[in-house]
Amino acid sequence: MKQYFTKKLVSGLILGCLALSVGAVAFAHDRQQEFMPGPGMNHRMPNPEDREKHMKISMDKLVNDGTITQEQEDNLIKFFKEKDTQRKSEMEKTRSMTPEERDTFFKEKFNQPPDMTKELKDAAGLSDEQAKAVDDALRPPHRPGPEGGPCCPKLPTP
Repeated sequence: MKQYFTKKLVSGLILGCLALSVGAVAFAHDRQQEFMPGPGMNHRMPNPEDREKHMKISMDKLVNDGTITQEQEDNLIKFFKEKDTQRKSEMEKTRSMTPEERDTFFKEKFNQPPDMTKELKDAAGLSDEQAKAVDDALRPPHRPGPEGGPCCPKLPTP
């Protein structure tokens, strides 16, 4: 009888520990946020609604400060929506490409990064100072990296 009780007790403890560990894993997984690969692997996946909300709040502040006009803000919002549509169509186009074509496409696209200040000036008729203010408001500068350099240094290409 004593051996039967011991087996029941040990089995109960093992099943209880197993249930607690599975519950803890499920709870931890539920609390995790989606992360994007990058330096330190701690970049959150961007949420389009959050990005649009941030952009609208930042540009409303610039309008209230008198840095840009309401018409320029409307033109900038239209510009960013067009850029988003272009980005989506390019990504759809890359899905039908072979890996070699995709590599060539991305090398051509990312060898010459766009001049955001110039594009902002052209899209909304901004002056240099206004374009710089919008650029700074929408894309604040990165914190310095470990050696005092930029946060995300350019990786060497093979």
